[in-house]
Amino acid sequence: MGNWLINLRGWVDERLPIMRAWNTHMGAYYAPKNFNFWYFFGVLSLVVLVNQLLTGIWLTMSYVPSQAEAFASVEYIMRDVDYGWILRYMHSTGASAFFVVIYLHMYRALIYGSYKKPRELIWIFGMLIFIVLMAEAFMGYVLPWGQMSYWGAQVIISLFGAIPYVGDALVEWFRGDYLISGITLNRFFALHVVALPIVLLALVVLHLLALHEVGSNNPDGVDIKKHKDANGIPKDGVAFHPYYTVHDLQAIAVFLFIFCFVMFFMPELGGLFLEKPNFEIANPLKTPEHIAPVWYFTPYYSILRAIPDKFLGFVFFAASVAIPFLLPWLDRSPVRSIRYRGMATKVALVLFIAAFIILGVLGIKAPTGARTFLAQICTVIYFAYFLLMPFYTAMETTKPEPERITTSGGMGLMGSLGVVLLILALSVIPLKVVGAESAYDCGAIPCADIEVDLHDQPAMQRGASTFVNYCMGCHSAQYMRWGRLAEDLGIPEELAKEYLVTGSETKIGALMKIAMPESYSKKVFGAAPPDLTLVARVRSPEWLYTYLTSFYKDESRPYGVNNLVFKDVGMPHVLHGLQGEQLCRPPIAIAKNGGQKRDAEGNPIEDTSHGDCGRVVPGDIEGRMAAEEYQSTMRDLVTFMTYMAEPAAIKRERLGVYVLLFIAVFFVFAYLLNREYWKDVDH
Repeated sequence: MGNWLINLRGWVDERLPIMRAWNTHMGAYYAPKNFNFWYFFGVLSLVVLVNQLLTGIWLTMSYVPSQAEAFASVEYIMRDVDYGWILRYMHSTGASAFFVVIYLHMYRALIYGSYKKPRELIWIFGMLIFIVLMAEAFMGYVLPWGQMSYWGAQVIISLFGAIPYVGDALVEWFRGDYLISGITLNRFFALHVVALPIVLLALVVLHLLALHEVGSNNPDGVDIKKHKDANGIPKDGVAFHPYYTVHDLQAIAVFLFIFCFVMFFMPELGGLFLEKPNFEIANPLKTPEHIAPVWYFTPYYSILRAIPDKFLGFVFFAASVAIPFLLPWLDRSPVRSIRYRGMATKVALVLFIAAFIILGVLGIKAPTGARTFLAQICTVIYFAYFLLMPFYTAMETTKPEPERITTSGGMGLMGSLGVVLLILALSVIPLKVVGAESAYDCGAIPCADIEVDLHDQPAMQRGASTFVNYCMGCHSAQYMRWGRLAEDLGIPEELAKEYLVTGSETKIGALMKIAMPESYSKKVFGAAPPDLTLVARVRSPEWLYTYLTSFYKDESRPYGVNNLVFKDVGMPHVLHGLQGEQLCRPPIAIAKNGGQKRDAEGNPIEDTSHGDCGRVVPGDIEGRMAAEEYQSTMRDLVTFMTYMAEPAAIKRERLGVYVLLFIAVFFVFAYLLNREYWKDVDH
């Protein structure tokens, strides 16, 4: 059997030089033996690339690139395709992870001068990969066809309209239509799944070929090819395989642990990886409260917003992405590594990284005068880092580079932590100064605290009953199926058909739609009541609970009620019979010491200077439920709606525990294997 395989390999190798390619790029490719933490991110970027390609292929099997069905097809993947949710989360988390490792990979190039001669072409190919990756991410960001997908595309594409003479034509060409429409979506889908991946893979191959032609840089920035033994092998190098293949397994295990922790336990990451408005279908007639691109574009978006003129803003936006291409020619330092550079380069790099972080955070937040001013300062720092580089790199005093690599150089753990803390301080303090928020998350009042336990099946069953009896008269839940609901909540199919499923002819596997036609609901309410499947993800459980408990009497409104959370809401209080009447009262006045103001008899004094209602109190008409019972019912309803927004949440977390345990065991074996291979290598 062994001879047969060897003969087959020899036969193939005569016709296709597989072994020669293997030796050139792995087995006989010698890399410096002093690679440190920063050199893991190259291989990690390849891991994420493979993840994106494989999960993307599987997602396209169920995705429908049409304006009418794109959003619903994503929800179909999340709910009805076996483990479709894990594919979607692997892809969405992978998109952000790709930029995390790419940014850190680029940072390593900055600190160790990996763009300097003879590695200029490696840097150029790397920057081209970054540009294509940005385009790929932008195209993919539009495909879910949520609110932020649509309006983010609207903002980014409209930027090209600022170009004189040809801007409007370019915008129309990008969209393929006079407005962003299904044609735009189809075009972006084709680019995202076919054209750009081909270009990206080609650039990655060229990047690696260029790297292996001139050799890898190292933390000392010295060339290991200068010192070779009698066999022509670099004295300071080790074969990439097996030494660095097993060495990188440890980093891959740590990365996968962090990646899977995020994916299984916080896939939205507070709205950074999956933004809340994107769980609402794209609506050209409804603009989100605050439009911002996904986090990895926000530094450049902040630069765009910092410039008051639209055309100049576009110019600076484009220049911020293009200027790093010039790094190999801007840097005039005689040494590569930051270990041997002067203080000017180190200070400039710390300020640049802090400014980049600040720009990224500001791009997520709504602009204010103070934030715009800070963004302008950071924009100046961003460009000054590059434009002043020829001067401060040529003028500073550097240390001599060693003849051969060192294995104990660098700042050490404590020094590195000190630099991290300095960068964080330079980033956080300015953001705190301009970061005051004026509005509550729940309209005019803070959101109430609420515990949502998705393991509490009885609570979800009670919530489902309330939802069907009181909410589904007007609202549908058209991405959820009756059968899935019954199975997850432990309700026998016959009982579900009798007490939950609306409509005698409705099948148990049908979607939870309602009989009211959209045209009729628009006529009655002025607008069709929104679908409630994903409302708990668009808003939050706390927002929902506060909203449901904050209706009050207001005769000026069409249905005689208003709401503290959603002012001038256009719907009746269908739960009025359960809750009873509530009346508007001004907020309680607050004394300077933070306590409540009270009159001579000890009663709280109301703040009559407040223009709007600040709280609600019980009215004369009592409901069928006591206050505590109504609040408990609303908690059950919100718990059910939270489950309905992501039915796989419990399964996701349960599976995540086993995956993390497996990766932890894998790391132990990777560590032991690495120690065995490297024990005889002279460090």
